Amino acid sequence: MTQQQNAGFDASHYQEKISEIVTEELELEPGELTVSGDFIEDYDGDSLALITVVSRIEKELGVALPKEGLEELKTLGHLLDAVYAKLTEALQYA
Repeated sequence: MTQQQNAGFDASHYQEKISEIVTEELELEPGELTVSGDFIEDYDGDSLALITVVSRIEKELGVALPKEGLEELKTLGHLLDAVYAKLTEALQYA
């Protein structure tokens, strides 16, 4: 069992959905997105695409990421870490 499952949420569900959102917004081919690929350097994304990704995560998954520090979310891995941190934080206060 993963740390995220121990924390009370299914990380694989979130990873799948977030990967889908990023793939759609960056207009990537299925399977092209990797955990360590840089959104801007590797996939020709831009800051507007990242804002749209974060907005969709909030709308579709109910996870609000802080607007400050978005420039640090350069890869799928960074984005997943931020979402998992918010979910863990929310569970601690539930």
